[in-house]
Amino acid sequence: MADERFARLPDQVTLSRDEVAVVLFALDVVEDVTVGLVEATKVRQAVVLLTGKLWPELGGLLDDDN
Repeated sequence: MADERFARLPDQVTLSRDEVAVVLFALDVVEDVTVGLVEATKVRQAVVLLTGKLWPELGGLLDDDN
């Protein structure tokens, strides 16, 4: 079936502070790599999403970087 997924993601995921640090470090590394526009946009969306979830007081500051 075309709709059948290989794996289903849970509705929510909980990460420890150390796990979040690993994810953020990985995103920092990937963000500095030269990739295509589509990939760069996806990485940037991930950075903005995680930052907004972890530090909501930053608001739209990341959007001001561009």
